Amino acid sequence: MPDRSVEEIRLEIAAERQGLASDLDALHDEVRSVVPFAVGTLIAVALLSRQKRLRSGFKLLWKLL
Repeated sequence: MPDRSVEEIRLEIAAERQGLASDLDALHDEVRSVVPFAVGTLIAVALLSRQKRLRSGFKLLWKLL
């Protein structure tokens, strides 16, 4: 006989999924807070370096994201 019932295991899995979902939401929030800074930095680099056009800066940004 198993120590735990099927319902107990399902409840544990559901709780773990909920915890993982909240962790994922927190990670998304952190990434969203960094993206504007990264975009601004890459645009500034593209504008200040006269060797590359702004278009190539956006291509670089797209590759990095």
